[in-house]
Formats: sequence, C-alpha cells, structure tokens
Amino acid sequence: MSGKLRFRVDANPRTHIVSFHIPRALLDALDQLVEVGVFNNRSEAIRTALFNLLREHKDLIERKQMILGYR
Repeated sequence: MSGKLRFRVDANPRTHIVSFHIPRALLDALDQLVEVGVFNNRSEAIRTALFNLLREHKDLIERKQMILGYR
C-alpha cells in the first residue's frame, strides 16, 4: 500500500448493501433533503456524507499509515 487514501470512481461501480441504525430525527432530516431535491434518494445522500467524512479525515489515515510504515 502506498500510504495514500484513494477513492476510486468507476463509471459502473459495484455497490454493497450496508444496514445501520439511525435516530428518527436524523432520518427525518435526511428525508427532507430528498424531498426538496438536494439528493435523489437516501442512498445518494448517505454516500455523499460518507465520502465527505472520509475526505475530511483522510490526512489522519495517511499520517497513521506513514507512522506505521516507519516502525
């Protein structure tokens, strides 16, 4: 592994089903974003949120991989 966090974007990516528990208030807020057209559906909203979370914290992951590489 090169130590870099990379996101692969394919024209036809394979997807996987992930189930998780979410508080009703968050689900209602998510559905409101879909209703007003910010996202096409829940899955798109969750994928976008997860992508942004990973991008926001990628420097932490890269630093950890770099530190482990020096050990």
